[in-house]
Amino acid sequence: MSIWAKWVEADGRYHFGLSDNGGIEITLSRHQELIDAGAAGQIIQPGKNGKPAIVDPAPPSDDLLRDRERAWRDAELARNEWIVTRHREQIELEQSPTLTAEQFIELLTYRQALRDWPSGTEFPSVEQRPASPGWLQDQPALPL
Repeated sequence: MSIWAKWVEADGRYHFGLSDNGGIEITLSRHQELIDAGAAGQIIQPGKNGKPAIVDPAPPSDDLLRDRERAWRDAELARNEWIVTRHREQIELEQSPTLTAEQFIELLTYRQALRDWPSGTEFPSVEQRPASPGWLQDQPALPL
């Protein structure tokens, strides 16, 4: 049994069918390879003689990487803003703060590193993100 693969330029993809659709005849096993490759994030595009070829996607642009990392940074700042606010309010209310003075300084230092990070030479490398204080992950999520 064969599968027919026809490149549809308007959609930028192949249309597969069990009957001749005007495309290229491929085997069932090749069809499965193409499906698996697409599911794994690879790209299927016309190759030699119009046969479907599997290629790796182009790496993301520098602009996209910078945008992604700025979004992560902004989310990280927002995610722990309530901890800063809670600490300051506990101090103002003369309550025993949840954080120690040392933890609060570590948190403020981390937040400043997040704000400074986009101007650093290692930006936007995910591996070079500012490291959060280890205890921060143990803090509860923003209470609703």
